[in-house]
Amino acid sequence: MNFIHVTLYVSDLERSLSFYRDVLGLNVLRRMSPGNLDIAFLGEPGQAAIELIGDGEVPPHSGFSIGFRVESLDEAARRLESAGYPLLRGPLSPDPSVRFSFFRDPDGTEIQLAEFTR
Repeated sequence: MNFIHVTLYVSDLERSLSFYRDVLGLNVLRRMSPGNLDIAFLGEPGQAAIELIGDGEVPPHSGFSIGFRVESLDEAARRLESAGYPLLRGPLSPDPSVRFSFFRDPDGTEIQLAEFTR
């Protein structure tokens, strides 16, 4: 069994695409519009992806976060904050090899940015 994607239901696909593509830097792998849905997959070819499904409604918060490894936590945090996504909490460092901070995407899903020093 292989993990292939996480599905996020978003209220505005273009706004979420702007966040994940333009702010976080993920590649759009493919887009489709079956029926009344707009769907986009983002990530790197051959790796697990994020599937965004825009149908105008978002289910209640499910209590999870999506983690992304970044080269520089400080640089990534500045990029998100300058794009209007304030720091939720952090930076935290449970051990000397990692630092991480949390933000929220346009629909309130927690995004964890993690910098590994080893």
